[in-house]
Amino acid sequence: MHIRRWTTALAAALGAGILAVAPGLAIPAAAHSVVPADPAVSAPGRDVLNWLAHLPNRSDGERVMSGYFAGYSRTDSHRDAFDATKQQVEEVYANTGQHPAVIACDYADGWVDGRGSTAVSTYCNGYLKESWGRGSLPSVSVHAPNPGGGSMNAPLADFAELTDPATPAGKAWHATLDQVAAGLKDLSDAGVPVLFRPLHEMNGAWFWWGGQNPAAFRAVWQDMFDHIGKKLGAGARNVIWVYAPNCGQGDYGASGFYPGSSYVDVVGLDCYLSDPAAAQGYDELVRLGKPFAFTEIGPPNAPGKDHPDPGFDYAKWTEALHTRFPETAYFLTWNSPWSPVRNGNLHGSELMNDPWVVNRGEIDLSRRTERSGVELAGFESGTQGWGSGNTTAGPWAVDEWVARGARSLKADIDLGAGREPLLKYSTPQNLTDRTRLTVRARTAPWGDHASGTKAKLYVRTGAGMTWYDDGAQPTGPDGTTLTLDLTRVPALDDVREIGVDFVPAVGATGRSAVYVDDLRVEGPLRLAGFETGTEGWSGWITTGGPWSVTEWAARGTRSLKADVDLAKGEAFLHRKGTWDVTDRTRLTGRARTAPWGDHASGTRAKLYVRTGAGMTWYDDGARQVGPDGVTLTLDLSKVAGLHDVREIGVDFVPAAGATGTGAVYLDDLTVE
Repeated sequence: MHIRRWTTALAAALGAGILAVAPGLAIPAAAHSVVPADPAVSAPGRDVLNWLAHLPNRSDGERVMSGYFAGYSRTDSHRDAFDATKQQVEEVYANTGQHPAVIACDYADGWVDGRGSTAVSTYCNGYLKESWGRGSLPSVSVHAPNPGGGSMNAPLADFAELTDPATPAGKAWHATLDQVAAGLKDLSDAGVPVLFRPLHEMNGAWFWWGGQNPAAFRAVWQDMFDHIGKKLGAGARNVIWVYAPNCGQGDYGASGFYPGSSYVDVVGLDCYLSDPAAAQGYDELVRLGKPFAFTEIGPPNAPGKDHPDPGFDYAKWTEALHTRFPETAYFLTWNSPWSPVRNGNLHGSELMNDPWVVNRGEIDLSRRTERSGVELAGFESGTQGWGSGNTTAGPWAVDEWVARGARSLKADIDLGAGREPLLKYSTPQNLTDRTRLTVRARTAPWGDHASGTKAKLYVRTGAGMTWYDDGAQPTGPDGTTLTLDLTRVPALDDVREIGVDFVPAVGATGRSAVYVDDLRVEGPLRLAGFETGTEGWSGWITTGGPWSVTEWAARGTRSLKADVDLAKGEAFLHRKGTWDVTDRTRLTGRARTAPWGDHASGTRAKLYVRTGAGMTWYDDGARQVGPDGVTLTLDLSKVAGLHDVREIGVDFVPAAGATGTGAVYLDDLTVE
C-alpha cells in the first residue's frame, strides 16, 4: 500500500472556549489544523505534518509510527558503507514482518569515518525517495562537521559567530548548510516530504554544537532556518523541522534551547535508557503544542563503552508509550547494536507489531483523526468544581505540570498517612451511551514513594454510590494515562462521582502531591436528559414551567416540560450560556407536544442555536411534532461561529387557528 495524499483542508482552527455540559464538565474545541513553521511548505509537507499532529488522537490503535536509522550517508568513495547499513531495514522486516514507517539517514559521516571529517553527503536521498514510494516517511539528521575545524565532539568556542558568514566559522557553517539545503531541495523537488532534525541533542555536551549558550543556540537555529529556506527557493518546499534535545538534560523549552514555534514543526527527545518510563522532558515538550516524537531510542551504552550490553528489552518501550507517553507520533530506533532485532535485544517484534504502531504501507494521509472523545475537565479556568479527599491541602489549578493546555489540578498529600488520596468531582452526571473515560494522572517527584504510587480512575453510580474502576496503574512524575471501560458500568444515567484514587505503597513516607488533567469521555454525548432537574433550561412565551417530569421521556425516565397557550404563537424551551462546539457535526433532540389543546393543522418545532455577540440564529427548518414525539436535527457544519454559541433551544410553532392550553416537551439533547 502506498501513501495516499490528504486533499481536504481541516474545517476550522482550535477555538478558545468551552461548551458547558454541567458544572465542571466541558466540551472544548476540537483539534486544529497545524500551521507549518515555514509558511511556504508545499502540500505534501503540510499533509504529513497535519497527519502527524492528529495521529495520537486515535483511540482504536495505529497512533504512533515506527522508525529506524538506516545509516550515515557516504561520499562517492564510501557509498558501499551506507548500502550495507541500510540492509538492516530488511533485517527488521525479516525478524518482525514489518518495515518501519520512518526511514532515517544522516547527511554527514564525520562521526563514523573519523573526528573532524568535513564530508557531507546526500547519497542516501535515492534510498529515501525509494522508501517514500514504498510507503515510508523519510527523516534526515546531520552530524555536521565542526565549522571550527575541530573534532565532532570538541565544543565550538565561537559558536555565536555562526550567524555571521563573514567570520571563518560562519563561512564554513553556511557552506555546510548550502550542501544540506541542496539535499533537502532534491527531496522537495521530487515531492518527497522529509523530517529534518539538525543540531540534535544540543542540551548535552558531546557534540560541537552542544552545551552552548541557549540564546546563542536559538539565534543560530533561526539563522539556519532562514538560510535553508532561501536555498530551497520558491518552488516545492517539503521540509518539516524537528527540534530534538536529549532526554534528562533539561533546558528543553522556551527558557532553554527551544528556537520558538515559528522555527519548529515537531518536538522530540533522543532517549537511551534502561527504563524508558523514566525519560524526562516529555511534559515540557508536549506543552509547546507541537507534534511530539521520540527521535532516537535504544538501550543505554554499557559503562565505559560506546555500545550497549546485549539483551535490552524493547517491551519496556512498548509499555512506556502506552502508559507514559501517549502523545507520541513516532519513535525511531537506532541501528546496529541498538537495533530492536540485533545484539540479543528482546521483543522487537512485539514493539513493531503492537496495535498502536503504524508501519510501512499503513500511512494513510486521508485519515486524520480529531482528538479522541470530549474533554470533561482540563482545569484551564480553575478547579471546575472538583474537590479532594484524604489530602492535606488543595486542590488548585496549577501550571507546574500539564498533560494538555496550560493547567492541571493538584493537591498536597501525606504519603505516610495510611489513606488513599482522591481528586474527585461529586456532582450527578449522565454518561449514557458513553464508552470510555480517560485521564492523565501524576505524582510529584518529592517524598519517599517506596515501591511506587499507583492510581485508578473510577466512577460511583446510583444512590448507593457503587464504585467501578479498571484497576490501579503505576504513576509517577511523568504521568500515566488511566482508562475506565464504561460499557461495563451500569447506571450511567446516574453517575454521582468521577475521580482518581491514588494508592501510596506500603512504607511510603513524607509530603508529596498528586495531579490530574485532561479528563475525556468517548461516544456521543448527551447534553441534557433532565433526569436530575431542569439543568439550567428555561421557557419563554410559556404559561408555566419548565419542570422535569416523568409523564413522557425519550430516554431514561424524565423530560423537560412547559405549559403553553396555543393561541399566543411560538413558545421556546432554551438554555443560554457561552459554549464552544467547534468541529462538532450534529445536534439532535427529541421534542413532543401534549395530546390536549386544539392544535388545528398541527404544531411544528425546530432545533436552533444562536451564535456570537449578535446572537445570529441557525436552524434546519421546522418539523411536524405531536404526542408521539419527533427527532429534531441541526447540521452544525453549516453554522458559523461554533466557538461562540450563546443559546441552544427548541422553537415550537403552533398552527394558525390553534387554541387552548397545551404543553411542550424536550428530551435527549445530544451532540456528536
